[in-house]
Amino acid sequence: MILEILTKAIKDYRTDGIELMERLGQKFGYDISIKEEYEEFIWKGNLKVPRKGKLSERVNYAFHGGECHFHKKKTQQNIEVILTNPPIFGKIDAWFLKAYLDSTKEFEQLTKAMDWEELKPTLNELYRTGIIEEIK
Repeated sequence: MILEILTKAIKDYRTDGIELMERLGQKFGYDISIKEEYEEFIWKGNLKVPRKGKLSERVNYAFHGGECHFHKKKTQQNIEVILTNPPIFGKIDAWFLKAYLDSTKEFEQLTKAMDWEELKPTLNELYRTGIIEEIK
């Protein structure tokens, strides 16, 4: 049962991340599916794209290191996008996945008592069996 729920959560997490990055790119006039535009968009020295701000009245964003953090104010949901492998952004980090699970109503009860490191073996099993595609 936990594998099924976690599989759904990972798929939702990836979908949310892709949608948010596409919306953020569009907000600043970038088509992130075009490699050159994407690289300019995320470049730390790009003065057209503030490193943090509002995607909308309901969603804040903040670039940091090799990631972009999104926070949905109404639901308090946190979505962390690792900036490699655009435009799919599917690399899963157990720490960020745990933050997503804990801040998503549908999944929070499943993982509240779980430590982020406890997700690693389950995540590795999903990759090993091919249930979830591992993106590096």
